Amino acid sequence: MSARVLIAGGGIGALAGTLALREYAPPGYQLTMLAPEADLVLAPETVLEATGGPSAARYSLAAITRDLGATLVGDVLEAVDVERRQVGTRAHGLLAYDALLLAVGARSGAALPGALRFAGQRDAAALRTALEGLGPNPRVLFATGAGVGWTLPLYELALLTAARHPDASVGIATPEPRPAAVFGSHASREVAHRLAEAGIDLHVGVLPESVEEGALWLAEGGSLPADLVVALPQPAGPAIAGLPADAHGFLPVDRYGRVRGTPDVWAAGDATARPLKQGGLAAQQADVAARSIAIGLGGHVAPVAYEPALRGVLLTGGAPRFLRRSALSSVPSAASDRPLWSAPGKVADARVARYLAAHEGFRVTAAH
Repeated sequence: MSARVLIAGGGIGALAGTLALREYAPPGYQLTMLAPEADLVLAPETVLEATGGPSAARYSLAAITRDLGATLVGDVLEAVDVERRQVGTRAHGLLAYDALLLAVGARSGAALPGALRFAGQRDAAALRTALEGLGPNPRVLFATGAGVGWTLPLYELALLTAARHPDASVGIATPEPRPAAVFGSHASREVAHRLAEAGIDLHVGVLPESVEEGALWLAEGGSLPADLVVALPQPAGPAIAGLPADAHGFLPVDRYGRVRGTPDVWAAGDATARPLKQGGLAAQQADVAARSIAIGLGGHVAPVAYEPALRGVLLTGGAPRFLRRSALSSVPSAASDRPLWSAPGKVADARVARYLAAHEGFRVTAAH
């Protein structure tokens, strides 16, 4: 019987793992994708949708899996039985595997009390409605508390709101020491420059605590007036029954994507205990995991440890800015109005970006 590879998840990490396996592994294995949704949604584009722009692009998973020779099972992963090499699903019972790649994403954790949550696609319509319902000269704050590693959407939401609502007073409140600090000093200065150009008030090094009585209250004292506060929630791990997890439900993985202490199970993306939750990094992690899986299938490919290169496109309401941070580059922190990597776009992974661009016929219209 041919080897059974199961990829759980229907996002960027899952597609990246599928494409990498197709490249690295020899033919003859059975590939199944277990996904709870019918479409792959380009989550990084939801900031546009939330601020009055076009809907985020969606691609049919049925069409993608058909094209890649995989079987799609539309269901939710609920548990993993490591000894029997089976996963439990909500509607389809047990599915067997010989190698399992988990790219199931994270859940939305604690949100700032009193604030309007923004966690991507699920909150885009509510934020769009709230912005459209604001009165004249509104005060809008975008905030995040501690425990949110990926804050680029915070700056994009502020810039896009300022561009679409020129009468609004827009501000940002974040515990970060400087804006988009994860990209390094040079890129951070570029983000700060764009915020200043847009007239956005920047409050760094503060810890938002709650929203009450028309103000964002700060843990260290004081408050910032606001008619609307939008906050990024802390992510929470999937806490999959049968698998190890840290205190927050995330999967501990080694540098090759293996779930620690668990044979033949790998994980990539937001479900892992790595602190930054971003699609481009998820794709890089999935590539590393796919290499390991392919070796077990007889593929002639060398294992490669995960060495992240952080890439992001900052949407500004005008020309986008390309940001990059990589310890392996001679310029560790960079920002440019020109692409800094091949196949640039909001999906910062060349393999995934090229595949989607070549299969525009798989795009579907979101149902409202």
